[in-house]
Amino acid sequence: MTTVFSVHAQTAQGNAAFPVQSVIKVRGGEPVHVARGSASGGVPDQLGTDFALYEDLAGHKPLCAVARRATGTGAPDALTVTAPDGAVLGVLRRPARQGGGRTRYEMELADGTRLVGRRGTVPAWLLYVVLSPLALLYNVASLVGGYGIDWHLPTRTAWRSAGGFGPAPLKFYGITDKYKLRTPGLDPRLAYAQAVVHFWSA
Repeated sequence: MTTVFSVHAQTAQGNAAFPVQSVIKVRGGEPVHVARGSASGGVPDQLGTDFALYEDLAGHKPLCAVARRATGTGAPDALTVTAPDGAVLGVLRRPARQGGGRTRYEMELADGTRLVGRRGTVPAWLLYVVLSPLALLYNVASLVGGYGIDWHLPTRTAWRSAGGFGPAPLKFYGITDKYKLRTPGLDPRLAYAQAVVHFWSA
C-alpha cells in the first residue's frame, strides 16, 4: 500500500488546543497536525525538533511525540519518536552534511533497521546534468527579462537500508514537494516525523 502526503507550514492557529507548527496533508485521508514543543515543554528549534503529531486540533488523538536526545558521542543529536503508550517507534538522526554538500537523513526503526536518505538521488543528479544547459538558457533569458534567477539543485530523497535496492520505503519528490510512503515496512507515524524534520531542514 502506498500513501502520498505533503508537509505545509501553518501559521493560522484556528481553534487548536496547541501551537500549530505545520500540517501534514494525506491524500485520501485526514490531515495530521504538528504541535510545537512536546509534553515535556520543550521549545522547538528551526528544524522542528521537540514536536508532537495529532489527528485532531483539540489534542485528544495523539499519534506520537518527538523529543531530542543527546547522544554524548559528538555525533548529531538523536530524535526519539514515541507512541502515546510510551513505545519507541524509532530514532531520527539530525540532518548532517556530507561531502559535496549533500544532506544525509537517518532513521532507525524499532526493529533496528536503519534507513538512510541523501538529498539528491543519483537519477535526479543525472537528469540535472542533462537538463542544466536548458536551465542555464532559461535563467539567462529570465535575468535579461528582469525576472531574476531560478536555479535549484536536486532535492529528491529516497530512504533505503544500507546497500538496499528495490522500492524505497519513503521517498520525497522535490518537484511536487510530496512524500510517498510504502507500507508495511515503515510505520506512518515515523515517516510523518521524518518528513517534518526533512521539511524544516530543507
